[in-house]
This record gives sequence, structure tokens and C-alpha cells, in this order.
Amino acid sequence: MISIKEAFSDDWKSLLVPNCPIAFGVDPATTENQTSNPTGFACVQKVGLDYIVRLACRWKTNDPDIARALIKQALTNLPHGLKPRRLVVDASNERYFASDLRKYLRGTCITELVSSTEKHRYQGEEMPMKVYLGNLLINTMEDGHLLLPESKWLSNDFRLVKRDRGSFTTELDNAGGHGDVFDAVKNALHGLISRSGPVQISAANTGQHISSAGNHDNFPMRPGDVRDDETTQRFAL
Repeated sequence: MISIKEAFSDDWKSLLVPNCPIAFGVDPATTENQTSNPTGFACVQKVGLDYIVRLACRWKTNDPDIARALIKQALTNLPHGLKPRRLVVDASNERYFASDLRKYLRGTCITELVSSTEKHRYQGEEMPMKVYLGNLLINTMEDGHLLLPESKWLSNDFRLVKRDRGSFTTELDNAGGHGDVFDAVKNALHGLISRSGPVQISAANTGQHISSAGNHDNFPMRPGDVRDDETTQRFAL
């Protein structure tokens, strides 16, 4: 048995830049079977025009106390006097846990609950929150303003998500993963820009992402889809 501190090192906090806003996102799951979905968790910091993923991780546990402790450890004792702008929690499938987490973190961090099926209005257009958040992340990435750690497991997690007829679908890997950190990152992005600042998004263009055979193509993934230019290097923390 390892402690919370051993499971979740604070070393990543040394990467945080003073006077730049941060937000956290979580896609919770409260099971630990071999093929069950893990919890995805991420911290994103806005530095200039860029959104840098400072922390990306996932875990499996059926003990909500452990999950809450891990999240609180990340949110607290941050350097440079930084305070999270908010924690955004996907409450689509874990509504009770998400509500309890919001109560647990009262006084520590503003906690916003989102559901994939709730409606969100953006520039006069109403769309499901899942569509809004998915396009928010992908368009930020395609504009070259999302900086991801160079990690194969993280790249694989993102590649599980596909555009599908104006929305998004997600494949399962053999360990139960289904884009959990993708969801955590998009939640953190929402926590940074909601009611505060611009990342331009648009509805998914489905006509360009479905092949004639009906297979759904993965969205472009940086840095794997760029070539030998300086953009490749900018994704390394």
C-alpha cells in the first residue's frame, strides 16, 4: 500500500509559471476493475496565448476518499501564490460523487459541474456541452495553442476520440481507457476560458471526417501530424 503523497508526486508544481492562471479538470470514475474506466485528471495553465498541460494523469479506485484526497493534493500548496481559477468536473455518469466533491472542496476551489448532455449556448448557437467542449479542445490544438507533454500513453488516450456526425465518439482500449484525460483537459480548458477570455470554436465539420466506407477518422493529433519544424518542439514541457 502506498500513500497519497507517493502515488501523486508534487514535482510537477515546479513547472508552474507565476502570475499565469490555471484550472483543473476531472472525468471521474469510481471503479477499479481491469477493464473499467479510469479517472482522468489534468491541470492546464494559460501562458500568453498558449494553454500548457502541466499535469495529466489517470487512476483507478473504488474508494471516493482516495480520489478526493488526490484531487485536493493537486489543488493545494501551489507555488507563487497561485490559486486555481476553478475545477471542472464531468458529472455525466458520477453525479453523486461530483456533488460530494464540490462540497468537499468548498472554500478550497470553485468547482463547476458539467454534463455532456446539457445544452450550452455559444455565440447564439445551442449545442450539447459534449460538442462544445470537444470542439474547444480540438480547435485550440489545431491552432497550435495547446501544448501537451510528449507521452505515448497520453497521445493514445487522445487518439481514442473521434469526430462523428457533429459530435464525438470514443473507442475503448484494452485497459478500459476511453479518452479520460482528453475529457479532463477539455474540462480544464473550459475552466480557464469560461466567462473570461477567447478561444474561438466552431461546430464540427462532419463531412470531412467520415470516410466513404463509413469509418470514422481520428481528428488530427499534434505533434504527431506536424513535420520537422519548431511547432514539434513546442509541445515538450
